[in-house]
Amino acid sequence: MTRINKVLEIMAKHSVDSVIIKDVTTIRYLTGFTGDSSLLYFDKQHGVLITDGRYTEQAKNELKHFEVLEYQPTDANSIWAAAAKLARNSQVVGFDGAYYSYNDYMTLHILLGETYMQSIDFSNIRMVKDKKELDYLLKAASIADEAFIKLLDDVEVGRTERGLAGRLEFYMKMLGSEKPSFDTIVASGARSALPHGMASDKVIAEGDFVTFDFGAVYKGYHSDMTRTIVVGESDSWQQDIYDIVLQAQLKGLNAAQAGMTGRELDAIVRDYITECGYGDYYVHGTGHGVGLEIHEMPNINKRGETILRTGMIFTIEPGIYIPGKGGVRIEDTVVLTEEGARALNGVKKQLIEIV
Repeated sequence: MTRINKVLEIMAKHSVDSVIIKDVTTIRYLTGFTGDSSLLYFDKQHGVLITDGRYTEQAKNELKHFEVLEYQPTDANSIWAAAAKLARNSQVVGFDGAYYSYNDYMTLHILLGETYMQSIDFSNIRMVKDKKELDYLLKAASIADEAFIKLLDDVEVGRTERGLAGRLEFYMKMLGSEKPSFDTIVASGARSALPHGMASDKVIAEGDFVTFDFGAVYKGYHSDMTRTIVVGESDSWQQDIYDIVLQAQLKGLNAAQAGMTGRELDAIVRDYITECGYGDYYVHGTGHGVGLEIHEMPNINKRGETILRTGMIFTIEPGIYIPGKGGVRIEDTVVLTEEGARALNGVKKQLIEIV
């Protein structure tokens, strides 16, 4: 099914005559347009990108199957007036309500007059990736892999978390990343017990766990991986919780299959950590979808009702976090195939000791 057909199917399901999409990520997915501050109008006959003079030429170069309409920004409502004019013959207009402000909604509602407006969630159309998307995601993952392997030569006592984060982002950039997937996480020592421990000025010390959570972006597609290492020789408690997290992550990789829900996969990983006595220290979900956004559907957590399908790409990232002491997270991004889950990342997961 083509991307355009996915929208037509949603329109038929919700009985709408046209849609006006604001989310820049959905617009990029459907059209290839990489700019912002635009709207996408779509009905059963044609699609139109509504943009201003800053993006007209860019849009004409990037779009193949959509018209480009340049509106004149004479006031704050000009773009909405252009969209309402296109939708003037529609009885029901769909819109991606999660991305509309109240003012957006009211402006369009007034301009459309008696036309009924129906909020629609378009997030699910990106869950199953096509071959081109998988190729981009594999490239993003390989960039992150290579950058991390290069970074390991720089890790030593006396470095700061922020300095290592900067080096990692520099290496990814040099290898072809457009930007980091998100603010790089480097958390060491007791701070490794912070699941989202942004890199700080803390100095790496002998015996520290150091957690690196990072990703590269290639052609708009994100990678996401986490590795936890020890600077120096590891203690027995570090080896114990590391092995538990590793076994939990491998159980998730081996168990993932089409037809199960994200909640069921989460339970397999979570139950193992709980059986090992650390359930109270596993404080987040097992994973999330990855693509044009770093967090997409499906959710691999306690609320993950989506049935997993081949072609979906998501993370498997269990962790144990002991406040005041330290923590471990191991994360791969995986693609779900007919044979099960296949990791896009290639960096080994055995405990690395920097000695």
